[in-house]
Amino acid sequence: MDRLVDGESLVADAEETVLQALRSLIERREENVVDVGLDSSLADDLMMDSLEVAEFSAELEDYLGTDPYSEGLMPETVGEVIAFYNR
Repeated sequence: MDRLVDGESLVADAEETVLQALRSLIERREENVVDVGLDSSLADDLMMDSLEVAEFSAELEDYLGTDPYSEGLMPETVGEVIAFYNR
């Protein structure tokens, strides 16, 4: 994942950044065998707790300059997170 430079995102693909951020969080768990897809529920399928959602939000903010949570949205699926960046 690339960082922001002078407010401009160097990330060519928000979808890949979102998926990579999620995989990074999941890999830290002891039980990290989870398939991440666009229709994966953050809470039910990926079993993200509030701390992981906060870390995910911070990582998206760092790499993409904004995140849906800071905008007051509460996406339920991976696809909804990606849709936020494609609006």
